[in-house]
Amino acid sequence: MFDFRFPGFRVSWGAVGICLVLFSPQTAIAQDTAAAEKLDEELVSAAVADTVEIPKGSTVFLPVIGYTPDTGLMLGGAAIRFFYLDDPGPETRPSTFSPTFIYTLKSQIMVFMGTDLNWDEGRSHAGIFPNYIKFPDQYYGIGRDVTLDEQEDYTPEQINLELKYDREILGHLRPGLYYRVQRHRLIKLDPDGKLANGSVNGTENSLVSLPGVSMAWDTRDNLWAPSRGLWAQLIARTSSSTFGSDYSFNQFIADFRGYLTLGENSVLAAQLLGTGLDGDPPFFSLPVLGGEEGLRGYRGGLFRDKTRVLGRVEYRRDRIMGRFGGAVFAGIGDVAPEVGKLTLAGNLWTAGFGVRYLLDEAEKLKIRLDFGWGNGDSGFYLTLGEAF
Repeated sequence: MFDFRFPGFRVSWGAVGICLVLFSPQTAIAQDTAAAEKLDEELVSAAVADTVEIPKGSTVFLPVIGYTPDTGLMLGGAAIRFFYLDDPGPETRPSTFSPTFIYTLKSQIMVFMGTDLNWDEGRSHAGIFPNYIKFPDQYYGIGRDVTLDEQEDYTPEQINLELKYDREILGHLRPGLYYRVQRHRLIKLDPDGKLANGSVNGTENSLVSLPGVSMAWDTRDNLWAPSRGLWAQLIARTSSSTFGSDYSFNQFIADFRGYLTLGENSVLAAQLLGTGLDGDPPFFSLPVLGGEEGLRGYRGGLFRDKTRVLGRVEYRRDRIMGRFGGAVFAGIGDVAPEVGKLTLAGNLWTAGFGVRYLLDEAEKLKIRLDFGWGNGDSGFYLTLGEAF
C-alpha cells in the first residue's frame, strides 16, 4: 500500500483501489442505474475502510484499474470528498461527492458523479447520481427460450440522472421518493440483427422519465455483510408522456432479504426478488435474470422480459484461513411476459461457490470472487461487498 497525505487530501494505492472497477458495466446499462449507485457506494466504503478517521472536508483519491474481455484494459480514477451537513455523531455516515472516470483501450468511457447526502443523525438521506456510459453489450432476444447462438452485439450510449430521497419515520420504516431520467441511443448495431430491423421496442433515440415511490424496512446489522436482520422494499414507478417520457409503462419491484447467524463466522442469507412491468417498455428497461444483480452464472442480458422472479440462498463462512473466507450459493428464477406465465419448468437454476477476503474488520468490507454455473452458461464475478 502506498499512502500519500497532505492537508485535507489523501492518495491511496492498494488492493481496494484496484478492485473498485470490477463491477458489472453491462448491468449499469441495463434496465436501471442501480449499478452506478452501487459503484458509488463501493467507492465510498472502500475509502472509509481505508481511513482511520474521516475529518470534515477531507478528500481521498483512488486509482482504478481493471480488465474484462469486452473492454480490454480499463484505467481511471475516483475522488471522494467527505463532508457533513450537520454536527456528526459517532455513528454518523458522512455525506460524499465522488466523481469517477473510467476509460478503456477500446475507446469506451464511463463517468459517474455520485453525491450521497446524510443528515439528521442518519434519519434523512438523499442521493444524486448522474452518469454517462458508452459500453458494448449483447442482445439475445426476449423471453426464456433464447440461446447464446442468437447473440448480436450493439453499443448503447446513455446519459442518466437518478434522484432519491428517503427518511426514517417509524422505527426502521423508510418511505422514499425517486426520479430517474434517461437519454438512450444506439450508436452501433449489427446490420443483420433484430435491433436493426425495427422489430424491437427501444432501438430509436429515446427518453425515459420515471418518477416513483418506495417503502423499505431495514433491520440489518451491517450494510455490506449482514449477519442478522431483514431487508424488505417495495417500489412503484411510472413512465408516461405526462412526465416527458417516450414510453408508457409501470414498474413494480418487491425485494425481500433475510440473514441468520448460524454460529461463529457463519451466516445463511436468502433473497426473493420480483419485478413486473406493464404497458410498452423499451427492451433496455426490461428486468434481466442474470448478472451481478440477479442469478450469478447467467450473463446479464441473456434472459429478459416484462416479469422476473428469482430466489437465491447463500451460506457464508468467514475466517476459514486468516482473513480468507468462502461461500456456496444456489438460485432459481424465470422471466415471462406476465405473472401468470412464470414457471420453474424452464430449469433456469444456478449454483456456485466463492472466496472472500476481509479488507476491514469494523466495516466487514470484503473482496468477493464468485464462480457461478447455470443451465448452459457460467461466469465469474470480482467486486466489493456481498451479492445481497
